[in-house]
Amino acid sequence: MNEFAARLASDDVDVVREALDDFQAAQADTRWGVENRYQALADEVRRAARNLLGRPPSGRSHASALTALWHLAEAEDADLIAAFLEDVPDSEARDMAYLAAGTALARGEPPNPRLLALLTAVALDESRDVQDRRNAVGALDDLDLPEVEDVLVRLSESPERALQLCAAGCLTTPRRLRVHREHLSRLVASWPEDAGWEAREIRRTLTGFHSTYWTDTEPADPALRKAHDELRFPDGDEECLRAFTTLLRSDDPVAVGIALDHYESLEGLRHVLADADRAEAFLPEVLARAREVLRRPMSPAEVSALNLIGARHAEPGDAGLLLDVLARTDSDAVRGKAVWVAYGVLDETEVRDDRLVAALGELILDPSVGFYDVQETAIRILADSLGADADEILLRAVREGEPKVQAQAVYYLVRTGGLARHRAVLEEVADGWGDRPPHRPSGENPAELVFGKPHSVHWIGHRLADPDLHRAHNRLRAPGVDESYHEALRLLLESADEAAVGIALDHWWSPDGAVKRGGEEARVPERALVLDRVREALRQPPAPARLSPDYGAEAKHLTALSVLDVVAAEEPSLLAEVVVTAAADRVRERALDLVQAVFDDAQEADLRLVEALGALACDASVSMSARLRALELLDTSPGTNAVEALVRATRCPEVEIQAAAAWGLMWEEIIDDHRALIEELSAGWPAAEDAPREVTRVREMLEVM
Repeated sequence: MNEFAARLASDDVDVVREALDDFQAAQADTRWGVENRYQALADEVRRAARNLLGRPPSGRSHASALTALWHLAEAEDADLIAAFLEDVPDSEARDMAYLAAGTALARGEPPNPRLLALLTAVALDESRDVQDRRNAVGALDDLDLPEVEDVLVRLSESPERALQLCAAGCLTTPRRLRVHREHLSRLVASWPEDAGWEAREIRRTLTGFHSTYWTDTEPADPALRKAHDELRFPDGDEECLRAFTTLLRSDDPVAVGIALDHYESLEGLRHVLADADRAEAFLPEVLARAREVLRRPMSPAEVSALNLIGARHAEPGDAGLLLDVLARTDSDAVRGKAVWVAYGVLDETEVRDDRLVAALGELILDPSVGFYDVQETAIRILADSLGADADEILLRAVREGEPKVQAQAVYYLVRTGGLARHRAVLEEVADGWGDRPPHRPSGENPAELVFGKPHSVHWIGHRLADPDLHRAHNRLRAPGVDESYHEALRLLLESADEAAVGIALDHWWSPDGAVKRGGEEARVPERALVLDRVREALRQPPAPARLSPDYGAEAKHLTALSVLDVVAAEEPSLLAEVVVTAAADRVRERALDLVQAVFDDAQEADLRLVEALGALACDASVSMSARLRALELLDTSPGTNAVEALVRATRCPEVEIQAAAAWGLMWEEIIDDHRALIEELSAGWPAAEDAPREVTRVREMLEVM
């Protein structure tokens, strides 16, 4: 923090600008719930921004200063911002100036008259750029002033559609909408259907919040329908609250449900009230009415009543109401809301209500109940509220429930420490999924939570048929490394099962496998055996595609190449062997990539790799592209070990190979030793118009060297 303060106080404009940019980056992160770590120095940031704005611009210095003032401006900054807007007709910082202007105006009581007049003039100036005028409107929007409202109404009738939409959107705040609803309705009717997102939002606002659960229904009584309309579009707070209580106190279940929805939703009662805090006074009556709905019962309104009570307002005495509701309803919507109320009841009671726990358990096992609406939440609530005391119900769900219920129950048993208490049961059910569980709670694979992860990298979804190999695989997934881990790894590596060998190799090379469990030393005991299996795999044809659901026939070679990637620098002889003997072009290409990586980190090219590349370059049975790639690697290899291999390649019959090898010999340090050879080769190559690209570049270089 001291370092940041020092940067703010620096005489170097760029240092201050960068500090202000850091403040903005930290401020942007607050949208994710992270505190701005520089907020304690807000006064210093504000002073630095003011100082920077008063100096001649340097790069983006003014934009950075205004961005800081967007968040921190005070009323006294209004004149400074106004001066900037008056003096800078066109600048990337101008957009930020409007945002800062809005902050400064909103914090003035009354708003600064100079800045207010300037923004009003810009908004109404038809000679100005439309975006500039929209920015000015945005800066005025938060001001609850008659003159601002007049500007918005005028601009909503502008011939410029973009300006019209901007001003109309500003008129849709609850207070302004009370006055200008008819005007906006006429305006909206004049727009085409494809007028853009702003038009869609304005149309949605004019439709108003109907309800949460009754959008296709209206009260039967005309007086209640009128009250509903007044609740959505009131002329004032008194009218709004009168309409709300009319609906709430009626005997019409639909009207009561609508009133409860309006009280609970952020788009409802509090949104349309000018003084939203007035809604709080009605909470006792609203809760009493919701519980009355559940007692009577007014069954159509039950879902709204339960949604309003929720976990937040639940009381121990609500248990009986919930049991009655669950006993009589066949609606998953009602059950789902009742489960959330049960969460609150269980959290509020010192002694758990076994009747309620049993009722939730029955929901979990009832195949007619919706999983996502009810069962998923019921399992979570029991586990969160009861912890290990929920084991009996969750274990029953594991043994008897539908597949998704099983997966959800396993997940929450593991979360509450149940793996240590019931490992055998959880492993038995998870084993049956074959690493493809029927449900992934919170995106997690419950089989991996039971057995550990990874299953493998390239063989996910494959279950080893041999029981001993399967147990060995599960041991690799478990935490920690001891002798049993190495026994399991060797058993898999020494088996005749291609998938078992591949799984073992994946665990050996992957950072999430052996290394995560026991560090680099966990790889040491089986290293020689692993390298033998890699040699075998890369010499053999692909494995049957059915063994790897995700990677098919490529799985075996991809696994072996991944091991090779880890050991390439320490095992150049193995890498050299693969370069020469690779059974597939793709394997060879990947091996050549590894050679490049090894060369990039070396001071001198390993002779074994050089010999392998030279042999590949001269092998007429290999594709021309692979041979040329080998010569390219020799050309760019570190040190001078590649010279002899390049000279040998110039004796190949193919002109492209000769020329590529010659190119590799054209370095200042060695060209004098090989000029005669290269000139002799060039004389025998085709004429310029028929020469390959490799020939042309060699001849061009000879002319300048």
